Amino acid sequence: MLANRLVVALDYGTTYTGVAFCETSDTGVLEKHIDVVKDWPSRHTKIGTKEKVPSEIAYLPEGTQWGSLIAPNVQRHMWTKLELDSAQIGEAAKIVRELSLNNQGPDKKAVDIVADFLAHVKDHLIQNLDNRYGKELWKTLPITLVVTVPAVWSDAAKDRTLKAVRKAGFDTTEFPKLKRTITTTEPEAAAIHTIQSLRGSVSDEQFAIGDGFIVCDMGGGTVDLISYRVAELEPTILEEATVGIGEQCGGSFVDRGFLRWLERRLGTADFIKIAGERSEDLPRTSLSSKLGRMAQDFVMEAKSGFSGEETNFLRLPTPLSAIEEDEARGICDGEIEITRDDMKEMFEMPLRNTYELLLQQMQQARKSGNTQMKYIFMVGGFAESPYMYKKIQTFAEANGLQAIRPPNAWSAIVRGAVAKGLEGDGRAPIKNRKCRRNYGTDCCCKFIAGVHKATDAFIDSYTGIKSAENQMNWLVTKGQDLSTSDKAYSKVSFTQTFWPGEERTASVDLIASDAETAPKRSVEKVRLSSKNDVYTVATLKVDLSDVPQHLFKYHINPAGKEYYVLRFDVKIAIQSSLEFSLVVNGKEYGSVVAKYA
Repeated sequence: MLANRLVVALDYGTTYTGVAFCETSDTGVLEKHIDVVKDWPSRHTKIGTKEKVPSEIAYLPEGTQWGSLIAPNVQRHMWTKLELDSAQIGEAAKIVRELSLNNQGPDKKAVDIVADFLAHVKDHLIQNLDNRYGKELWKTLPITLVVTVPAVWSDAAKDRTLKAVRKAGFDTTEFPKLKRTITTTEPEAAAIHTIQSLRGSVSDEQFAIGDGFIVCDMGGGTVDLISYRVAELEPTILEEATVGIGEQCGGSFVDRGFLRWLERRLGTADFIKIAGERSEDLPRTSLSSKLGRMAQDFVMEAKSGFSGEETNFLRLPTPLSAIEEDEARGICDGEIEITRDDMKEMFEMPLRNTYELLLQQMQQARKSGNTQMKYIFMVGGFAESPYMYKKIQTFAEANGLQAIRPPNAWSAIVRGAVAKGLEGDGRAPIKNRKCRRNYGTDCCCKFIAGVHKATDAFIDSYTGIKSAENQMNWLVTKGQDLSTSDKAYSKVSFTQTFWPGEERTASVDLIASDAETAPKRSVEKVRLSSKNDVYTVATLKVDLSDVPQHLFKYHINPAGKEYYVLRFDVKIAIQSSLEFSLVVNGKEYGSVVAKYA
């Protein structure tokens, strides 16, 4: 039995953010009540007391507004999560461009904007903890903080997320007994929640070793997928069957489809009366008051409950509300009709792209040869759409699978993240993960004519030996199984030379490639357009000052100059994020600090 402790989970999403917590003294997750924060502040009664809060912040002269407190016509920073990753495309790029062109808000980096938003989330969480346990009691409990990250993200983006979380105040100042902060991928958290929700059910009893399922995380901005294989039973233990994929095709694209449809139905002249401009020119970060209220009504009254059959009516704002009858445009008594075919058209793009992502996962799983795909588990806010659920069910059946939406689909990730933090008996529900990319180091070796290119040749200044540079030493390869029980998956050995009196530090570039087959040379990193490029993930600063002098070997080069040689290893652990340790002669020394590119 473990001592009483508090697990807090933070699921910072592209469009919505969720927080949950659980106080426990053991790991019996099913018997424990997970508290999901639901009392988020809102200026609109229709969207209050929800399981998540919009991931948005507005900088105003009187201060910041966040989440559902922002009025529709106020420009806000949104989808900022995607700015934490590499160069943006699609909707995320348009949002960044809008904010830049309008010079809205302070000149801040994405990490700082995210931190400002999460600071409000942290304050609201503390209010919930105060109310639930009392202001002093919860501060006496050891705390584990679990932060979710996308499976498809770069290592640099994961690092920036943790920086924003710490900067927001998720630290020992605000949480005095914060003992550890861990990360888990969003689909893994969803898989943990799904498996635990099925335990003891008919579906759980039907699982067999080798059965597989796709976790389809359908959010407002993105749809992300990954597949799992059942590795053990009683209890069910999983391993990743594929490398995760994702795309910007979430539920907010239905909202944009509604705005395009509304202009076509009303006509451009009348649409501009309530919107101020054409739908194709509308900003992502703010809408006029009139159009903003109508868009909000669309989400609450039409989109969220649409199953494929309903006809909906929305109230038009002034001056269009004065129109009593216009059969051609479907307007009657100031309301406009949205037919089921109109709604299906708005859902078409996200649905088509989700089908394509699912097919890619099925193909990946088939190539593995050891997984029999049986289920699609739908989680995320967009998964709660009756229409999307029905269409994915039909798609699944056509491909010999069954679509299941577990309980609490919208908060599945944050609930699963709490369950991840409750692990303490050494038996994790995920056995193996797939490595997302190839990891290695740039190295030099003795030059061999006919093997190495002449352009890579150089004379080593220490030894005088002709060597070849730009060679790759791949440590972990894409798709490789990584056991969750291993402390390190690979180590790389280095031989570092020092002149007498030289600072005892070393710098190592950790390099990666997303190619299916890792390149042999590192010079591809100068090209930026191909997924086969080799690129620097992080520079590892290795502090060797604590290593005893006798471990440095004394040498004299052909020119009669003295120098020292140290052989050391850097161990690499790849969980939801990268971890490094320094080993010399079998013992850990010093430190390894990663500075991400």
